[in-house]
This record gives sequence, C-alpha cells and structure tokens, in this order.
Amino acid sequence: MKSKEKLQAAATKLFMEKGYEHTTVQEIASLAGVTERTFFRQFKDKSDVLFDTNNELGQGVSAFITDKFEVEQKPLKLAVEGFVSISEFFEGSRERVLARNQIIQSNPDLQERELLKGQVLIASVTNSLSAKYDSDVSELAARFAVEIFHMAFIKWINSTEKGLAEHLLTVYELYENSFCCVD
Repeated sequence: MKSKEKLQAAATKLFMEKGYEHTTVQEIASLAGVTERTFFRQFKDKSDVLFDTNNELGQGVSAFITDKFEVEQKPLKLAVEGFVSISEFFEGSRERVLARNQIIQSNPDLQERELLKGQVLIASVTNSLSAKYDSDVSELAARFAVEIFHMAFIKWINSTEKGLAEHLLTVYELYENSFCCVD
C-alpha cells in the first residue's frame, strides 16, 4: 500500500473513532507509519485526505463522454452513462465510501467542501459535453447528471440490494418517466 493510501486509511479510522475535529495530522501520520512531512507531501491539510483533489471522478466521467461521442444520444443520457461507467470504484470501496460519507455528514465545513467538489464535477462534465453539444444544454445536462448521481448515491448508501450503477439507471428512468415527456 502506498503512503497516500495508508494515510487515507489511517485518517478514516481515526476520524471514525475520535471524530474529525479531534484528530491531528500527527496522529494520522503516526498510525500510517510515516512522518508528518510525508503527510504534507501528499495532502495540503487533514481535510484533503477525504477529497478527490485531482477530480478523478470527473476525469473518469469526462473520458467516457469523450470516448462515446460517436454514439448519437441525448447529452443527459451520455453523462449518466459516464457515471455508470465509474460506479465500480464505489462498489469496490464500499466500506471506505460509507465511512467517508459519515465523516463528511458530521461536519459542516466538510459538507461545504463536498458541495464545492460537486461544482468542480459539474464543470468537468459540462466541458466534456460542450465539445459536442450547445454550452447551455451541456451545462444543464451536467447539472442534472450530477443530481441524478447524488440521488442514486444516497439510495446506494441506504441499500445493499442494488449496485450504484443500477440505482443510477433507476433514478434516470424516474426522471425520464416523470419529467421528460410530460404533456
């Protein structure tokens, strides 16, 4: 396991045990078996341990969108399928994802940062869609896709019966059946 992953695992463990506010960088580094200096080479501060500072989620969705441009379909459907394509990451890290969510929900500052991260995600998806679609349509589709992702994510957290991909498609179908073609 790389030092970054060790630090993330140590931080999550300590945040769950002691709470985010009561955990220090020194404790995280010590539990991970590295120095504080190593911690700060990987992360700006302790909150960075919880966040995708490289926007890998957005990059994954964007890469999918770019790869599928030849397929003629609506931009929202394409964006949702982009989220489906990266859903396996969440499935493979369910315990860590659930712990991260619990930590974030227990701290208003982390909730605010999570909302800001959502804006970065919207921008990534919008930029990808804008290569093929009108900019306003791209932004609207990106915003809806991220909201569909969030709703599916909450459903996935609360239920082990379906995977995230299935929840994404179910929420998208709910949108399609309820709003898309209403008279």
